[in-house]
Amino acid sequence: MRVWISTVGSSPLAVFNTLWMAIVKEGYVPDKVYLLWNYKVEKNKEIIKNYIKSLNESYNFNIDVDESYKVSEDDFKDFSNALKEIIVKEKEKGNEIAIDMTPGRKFMSALSMFAGIEGVSDGKNKYKCDRVYYLHLKDMGYINYPLFLIPFSIQELHEFISELSGSKKDDRKVLKKEELEDLIINRREILAILNQYFLFGKSNFEIKVENQKFATISLYENDNKAKVEINKDLKLSYYVGDYESISTILNASGLKEVKFIVYGDEKEEFSEREFYEWLFKKLKEKETYYITFDTNALINQIPRKIIDYLDKQREKISPNFAISQCVINELTNERGKIKDCEDRDFINQPSSVDRIFKLGLSQIKLLIGRNAVIIPGKGVWDNNIKESFVKFSDEHKGKLLILTSDKNFTHNLQYLPDIIPIYVDFGELKKLVKWEEIRDLIYISSIVFGKIYIKPISQVLGIWRGKNPIDWDEEKVLFRKINVMCRQAANVLRNIH
Repeated sequence: MRVWISTVGSSPLAVFNTLWMAIVKEGYVPDKVYLLWNYKVEKNKEIIKNYIKSLNESYNFNIDVDESYKVSEDDFKDFSNALKEIIVKEKEKGNEIAIDMTPGRKFMSALSMFAGIEGVSDGKNKYKCDRVYYLHLKDMGYINYPLFLIPFSIQELHEFISELSGSKKDDRKVLKKEELEDLIINRREILAILNQYFLFGKSNFEIKVENQKFATISLYENDNKAKVEINKDLKLSYYVGDYESISTILNASGLKEVKFIVYGDEKEEFSEREFYEWLFKKLKEKETYYITFDTNALINQIPRKIIDYLDKQREKISPNFAISQCVINELTNERGKIKDCEDRDFINQPSSVDRIFKLGLSQIKLLIGRNAVIIPGKGVWDNNIKESFVKFSDEHKGKLLILTSDKNFTHNLQYLPDIIPIYVDFGELKKLVKWEEIRDLIYISSIVFGKIYIKPISQVLGIWRGKNPIDWDEEKVLFRKINVMCRQAANVLRNIH
């Protein structure tokens, strides 16, 4: 029988992620988990129990939870005695013990490591643990993210007993099943697929569209970086896309260098990182700022990129977002469905242009979820959008920041009172990108092209018969014949996040 001992602290995911990683990376599936807790973290204990329940349901495990050890938060001896009692009891039964020193206060981690490595004594015999785990996270911006939504390349699972002794354990193998199945998954969850295949030893991928190589991808193994090579010389069917489709994919995925040019009291130019830092600083000022976007900025996923940055900051702020009804009108105008083509999968599906515009619609849903104000307006043209912005600015105290990747529209907005246009200038391909940008490349390519093939993963469809309007809003795509463990990881994510 296998036993796992962990301490409940301020972060439930610090407890759960180490357990989940030991299971999927080393195949260590415990039969019982001991949770040591105190009254201040009782709510977190209940959350962790639900997380473990989701593991049982998704992977068909039967992990029991023992929550009988309530310890004093500041009493070293009380905590140490609880560890001793558990270890002695379980070792006398002949059970295998793993202890997790990742969560909890520093003294708890220290005592857990000491008890695990040096062992405990009942006065007659000395008992040592079999494994002492620590999950090292290289980027603290992911501190409260579930395991499979963090690139595995920046997570290191250490097992100190084997590492310090220099011994290797032959029984420590990646948990793997061979069954394949179809899986509908959202954009964020695509990172779970990359992580799962990375665990399988896959770090090089190839994206094909209409049997032509579009992208080659190499994931770095010890950093949140990847190298991508793009083939722009594609000969595509009209219903799949064109050169403009490729440009949209590269912009929206985050594969290109970006400059943000701010036309405030004076013209300022920022790199992508510098702009997010500038914006974060502005939003903390006493003056009120509203952030809005034109159609191109929405299609190019600028709202999501800003929100992703802000969400990773330790100091949390709630930006004032706004959306012009004119922009919504432009994005929701249907441009016709594909009626006749060689590939039957595309018949009665949105046209290539419509699929591009649906990228913008998902950003509107994202902004509405962040309590964005809808700016009244009629029409769909630039002048209509501009008029709606001007009227909003006149009626609201503060400054309106308008992000656009349209040069002419930027020029038309300059010199208007209390309006600060920000031009988003896309440049050359980045030499290195993040794993999340590979995730987005997969999602956006499948939406814009309609379907792609990722070697060695599976075919990915952005369109399929029976795809509902809500599937577009929720950024869902369909993976054909993918390893069943991707579904198991995704199910846990859906239950805990």
